[in-house]
Amino acid sequence: MKLSKLLWGAGALCAAVALPCAAQTTYHEKVIQTITINADPAKVWAQVSDFEGVARWNNSVEKSVSIDEDKEQLTRLVVYKDGVGKEVDVLDESSDATMTQRYHVRSSPWPASRYNVVLRVSHGPSPGTSVVEWRASFDTPGTSVDPDGPPPVEGMPARGPMVYGFDVETYDTARASSKDSSVKRDKRTVRIIKDLTKAGLDSLKWVVER
Repeated sequence: MKLSKLLWGAGALCAAVALPCAAQTTYHEKVIQTITINADPAKVWAQVSDFEGVARWNNSVEKSVSIDEDKEQLTRLVVYKDGVGKEVDVLDESSDATMTQRYHVRSSPWPASRYNVVLRVSHGPSPGTSVVEWRASFDTPGTSVDPDGPPPVEGMPARGPMVYGFDVETYDTARASSKDSSVKRDKRTVRIIKDLTKAGLDSLKWVVER
């Protein structure tokens, strides 16, 4: 799938960020993706652990370079393909013992704050295989609903563990019920991040297994 189609709506989201927010409602989201790779975990981790070299295995990325070298935490600039935009990631932890990498996204082309990512490599279901988990958690601003707009799709749940097929954590219903009912979840950002993580894992599998 082409990146331009995969990251649909990114341009519109960027434009939306520049506009004043009608409400301060935010929603906490989680996206979890996993993939099984036919390769030893050490071989997979050798790719994933190279924080600055994400462009070598993630086909969605045009280039990635180290920046802010005078700071204690390793920071990278990620440039996505097709002019989608740039992202700045800060490495929080990288453990060879547990094959786990944690980082937070300082800035990105889409409206997501408190954006944290965990990449973990573990032994797969059979010898010589690996399972890679990519877990992202972030906040998105609520989007105001146009009272004159089309009604929601019939039968589609307003909230729940599966929203439009997305693997997201249900937002606290008690808190959500106290919010302005005219403000809804921004499902487009969830879709973009879900597609980004899936594309990244698919690309990692292809690079490692070839």
